[in-house]
Amino acid sequence: MDLLNILRQIARDQSSIRLMNIFKGLPISYDTNIASVGASEVQVPCSKNHIACLYHQGETYLIGDDIPVVIRSKVVRLNLAKDYAVFSSFESAQDNIGKRMQIRVEPDELIMAGIEFKGSSFEFLAPLADISANGASVFFESTMFPGRLSRPGNELTMSIPLPDFMIHKVRKLVKKEDSETRKVLPSTPGNRVVVTARGKVVAVNPEANANRYRVSVQLSFKDLSRMVILQYISHRQTEIIQDLRVLSEDLYKRKENIR
Repeated sequence: MDLLNILRQIARDQSSIRLMNIFKGLPISYDTNIASVGASEVQVPCSKNHIACLYHQGETYLIGDDIPVVIRSKVVRLNLAKDYAVFSSFESAQDNIGKRMQIRVEPDELIMAGIEFKGSSFEFLAPLADISANGASVFFESTMFPGRLSRPGNELTMSIPLPDFMIHKVRKLVKKEDSETRKVLPSTPGNRVVVTARGKVVAVNPEANANRYRVSVQLSFKDLSRMVILQYISHRQTEIIQDLRVLSEDLYKRKENIR
């Protein structure tokens, strides 16, 4: 499949495309069009925030109704004065990019999740990679990876200690709820909120460059535990968008071509 010819036809038809990046777990997209197509490159207008993503990640995904596959591309050049990017090195990518049904965020600090697999009395500790309203991912170093227990479909219980600022949000929830509802609130040992949920492994992906495995699990957060998780996700989403805005402002202070 000649991906450059597909993009050339889209440019002729003046059809829209979407740039998609994942920044700290959060999907960042921008609808645009192709301004021009060269021998091996395409030039695309971008937003300032998306240019900051492109600068720090060096790649993007091109999605569109007239594109039969998701296209991964490398950033060749960014022009901050005119707000455009130039892409090349096009290749097909997984078609699940941009199809996340739940907002997923990466933690801003190290969070060690406790994992108890069904059939094992041992609690594994693993750093949280990201979290959503219906699941989470953790990292296992290759030397500590419990391969037999981490097979997709295996059941588990995960305990997630949330950052200190969440204790204030939980206390507000306690004040609002009656005594029966308070019984299902997340525990707060050591003045820290710990949310526990049952679930199952849904995917295991090796990350050879980092010498680790990413284990993704589906979790059922119940009652107010779910409310607490949603508040944490909302808080992180706001922080991530602000982080991107700061990166963009810092980048545009230079006002020169980069890459």
